[in-house]
Amino acid sequence: MRMLIEIMRQSLATLWAHKLRSFLTMFGIAWGVGSLLLLVGLGEGFRSGQTRQLATLGQDIMFMFPGRIPAVAGNSLSGRTYHFTYQDYLAVRREARSLKNLSPVLNREDIRAVSDYGSTNGQIFGIAPEYNLIRNVPIGTGRWFNEEDNNESRRVAVVGWELLKNIFPGGNPALGSTILLNGSRFEIIGVVAKVGQDGNNGTNARIFIPIETMRGLFPLKEENSEDAISFINSLYDDYSIDNRSLERHLKCRTLRLQMVGG
Repeated sequence: MRMLIEIMRQSLATLWAHKLRSFLTMFGIAWGVGSLLLLVGLGEGFRSGQTRQLATLGQDIMFMFPGRIPAVAGNSLSGRTYHFTYQDYLAVRREARSLKNLSPVLNREDIRAVSDYGSTNGQIFGIAPEYNLIRNVPIGTGRWFNEEDNNESRRVAVVGWELLKNIFPGGNPALGSTILLNGSRFEIIGVVAKVGQDGNNGTNARIFIPIETMRGLFPLKEENSEDAISFINSLYDDYSIDNRSLERHLKCRTLRLQMVGG
């Protein structure tokens, strides 16, 4: 016991005799530990923030976008942009059997939305009823459209939270009201709840209508875009199986385009 007390006394005396060196040593240790904890905290905060942000998109989802025809000597279509068509969507739906849900997306951003209280240019998505099973589109009030709405090309719309503030300002009731999309009358059957913590998510500024209605009223206007869709969203079980099916279909489609151009 006496030896332990003597060791402690000598240690304290040494520290006191070299106060600056002792302080700098302890400060360096504290600084290193604090920096490590700060970096770990920042990394964990970034990870959780990204996880929450990605959760607003959906889980186990896949996007399929169109592209350009590969450059081939002597092919008049080389380098030209091609679009997915509605028939591509049907073929993918038929061949990629392990997909849980699949939806085409027909996107237009030049459509004017007008109500009795205001107007705005909105991003219009024409989609299949399964879309809300793929992407995170929570309904605040009302309902999502169903197969009957789509098959009968009904003029019904589900409106995003942010866009709703522009066409129904001051808390005017939107559910059950009508709006004009480029002069065509639509009934609002649902309102999307705010997506994302700050509401700065693209879903909040969109109007969703059935894909069959969109194809009939607002098809794409670009060159060589007959029966075209903007992209395809899917929810998958086994990506490797679906990827092989999709790749096989798209390779066949690209070959057909090259043969037409050649």
